[in-house]
Amino acid sequence: MTTPPVPPKPRRPLIGIAVACFLAGLVVSGFFIYLLVSNLPSVPTRLGDSPVRLERAGLTVFASQPALSVTCKATDESGADIPLRKPDRSEQYALETKTFYVVAHSVDKVPPQSVQVRCPDSDVAFYVGQRHTMGTFMIPALGAVGSFGLFLVIGVVLIVLDRRQTRR
Repeated sequence: MTTPPVPPKPRRPLIGIAVACFLAGLVVSGFFIYLLVSNLPSVPTRLGDSPVRLERAGLTVFASQPALSVTCKATDESGADIPLRKPDRSEQYALETKTFYVVAHSVDKVPPQSVQVRCPDSDVAFYVGQRHTMGTFMIPALGAVGSFGLFLVIGVVLIVLDRRQTRR
């Protein structure tokens, strides 16, 4: 006697699409996490007599101690003044073993270039670094969470739809 042929397993394309959504969510959120990590502040460069090279747009002047009234002057590669302003609120960054207090930010975005910054001589050490705003960190963080959540919800909805189809 011959055994009856086994019917083929039903195709379940929604499960495959759901898995692809989960993987796409991981890839897209990984991209945003990479952007977030690449925007983390690096240790600023101590001011000296030589110009400081900015690798990314923006300029921030830091001090080793909270400075109440410091007026630093900055110039770009061509010698033009870079307008600086004091921060609206107290800002500080703890990097490695030091804390850096923000003294001034560039008013406009300063393109990557060599800049010369002069601050009054005092017992306080001054540093120059990139400008970091809340948007620098929030946009990639929200993008990572949002993209992962969106693809996760789409994948779960597809799995639920597939389960409903197989019950019928």
